[in-house]
Amino acid sequence: MNTINSNEDFFERYISLNGSTIVYKTLSSYQNIYVTERTKYEGSQGKFRMLQFSFDGIQGVINLEQPHALAASYSRITVDLINHYASDFNKGFIIGHGIGTVSSFYSHKHIVTAEIDPIVVEVSKKYFGHTGKNVLVGDGQALLKNLGSQSQDMIFLDAYSSSEIPSHLTSKEFFNLTNEKLSDPGILIINYIGMIKNDKFLHTLHARISGIFPYLKVFATNSKKKTKQNLFLVASRRFLEDYLPQEATPIQINGK
Repeated sequence: MNTINSNEDFFERYISLNGSTIVYKTLSSYQNIYVTERTKYEGSQGKFRMLQFSFDGIQGVINLEQPHALAASYSRITVDLINHYASDFNKGFIIGHGIGTVSSFYSHKHIVTAEIDPIVVEVSKKYFGHTGKNVLVGDGQALLKNLGSQSQDMIFLDAYSSSEIPSHLTSKEFFNLTNEKLSDPGILIINYIGMIKNDKFLHTLHARISGIFPYLKVFATNSKKKTKQNLFLVASRRFLEDYLPQEATPIQINGK
């Protein structure tokens, strides 16, 4: 096993305070990788297994007692938004594999996932039961460039290095590329971890996307929360009607 860097002791102290245990840990070329377990998650009891790259982020979670259920609210919100705004999509492209929750949910669709870290793919198979099917190892932007114009009905950006999206996947060039690859009714959906207020990068992200896509909606997991949370941006060239997901709230991003 590779040696975890100096953040290991802090991570282990932190998760022990939250009642978690480490099942597996290693160091890839890109990040620390931990598989942890706990008995409570988002107010529910069970045997929850999580993939983590840092103490303040969870890249995927399953309840081993109900492995086919969507254990995390952000996964349920993602599926809710896709089902509403792209209910009849045929082809999808996901950047960021995690444990493969969304791709597994849509196993009956043609979805390709880009994951830059091969160890993440192996961990998802060994500890989370993913098949590894239709996962390409490589940079998501580079792999997306290889796809045909207007070939995708849904692109989901869910890539993180620690708790931040890699900067090249939030650039104007990247959003122009997604616009080129999406079909006319297609949607781009982004899982962004940030704050509703006083989050300068959220405003930057919103401005970059709305400068390319004429329609953009933003949803918060908890509209009253002042600290960081999962925020969802849905963009398209076609009109996006107002929608109230079961576990999220539409929000407005105004000003700077």
